[in-house]
Amino acid sequence: MNKNIIIEGKAINVKLDENGSLCNPYGMISIDKIKERENIMYRSWNIQFDKTTDAEEKDNSGLDEVQIMFNLNQDINWLVKNKKTVDTLDTGSEKVEMARGEVCVFRNNNYATAMRYQAGVNFKFKSMQMPTPFFRSLLSRYFSNQDISELEERFLTRVTKTVITPEMYRVLAEIDTSERFKEYEGVYTEGKMIELTALVLYGIAYHKSDEIKRLPMPNKEDVERVELLREKIQRSPALEYDAQRVADDLGMSVSKLNRTFRALYATSLHSYVQDKRLERAAKLIKERDLPISEAAIQAGYTNMSHFSKSFLKKFGVLPKKYSKG
Repeated sequence: MNKNIIIEGKAINVKLDENGSLCNPYGMISIDKIKERENIMYRSWNIQFDKTTDAEEKDNSGLDEVQIMFNLNQDINWLVKNKKTVDTLDTGSEKVEMARGEVCVFRNNNYATAMRYQAGVNFKFKSMQMPTPFFRSLLSRYFSNQDISELEERFLTRVTKTVITPEMYRVLAEIDTSERFKEYEGVYTEGKMIELTALVLYGIAYHKSDEIKRLPMPNKEDVERVELLREKIQRSPALEYDAQRVADDLGMSVSKLNRTFRALYATSLHSYVQDKRLERAAKLIKERDLPISEAAIQAGYTNMSHFSKSFLKKFGVLPKKYSKG
């Protein structure tokens, strides 16, 4: 499978191996499951980059498809740009936000997309793609012409989303294990793919669904200033990062600082600082064999009880046990 994408500003023709994997030099992209029927492609994605990476897909290789994407484990945001309007993602892009546990539907025809993948963070998605004419043919089997026009307006002209319901999770699991039906797998899988499509469309129509919130991206100067702040936090997480003081240093309000930071990194400034402090403490404990209290202090913690609770939440073990691991 080939994917033409832009990684760190460089055009890359990504060729996944027979197992659907790409490793060095960027990190790991794997397709854990591939199920394909005549008109529907189902994939299970597992993506993790070694460093924070901006990846773009400039077009959909000439394909006019309806895509259904299930976001399983990370809150994400990605940029979209209608290629008919502008041929670059550099200006005027809009940000689409998805929380983990949400599914979205959109027609990918003349759109370019981009996303920032944080270093060392594992992203898991499941997706279905089908040609737009096939999607329309599905609608024509069950709806009147008037209903079809309304449904196409809803699903083919904007990005829509809903929560992944228990029924959807059930069908996803059934597709993933369809091999148990042996020679009848094809018939079973195709039926489940259509069932899953129906559940998603029903969820958007009747449940917690709306057009995905679109926010204008921060201006270039704000992005550059906040990115420098993020790099400083990575290098020196133990420093004091009081929001008011940081905002004053950057020449912006606290609300604008928080809004910009979350827009770029899908987390708050406070949470990011705490996360980097915990990573620094873990490294000091493991690699330098420092006493736990000393590692915590060097990472920026003064309250040992709070440090231990936060460490347990992030790494699943208390610092003392981690040091012996």
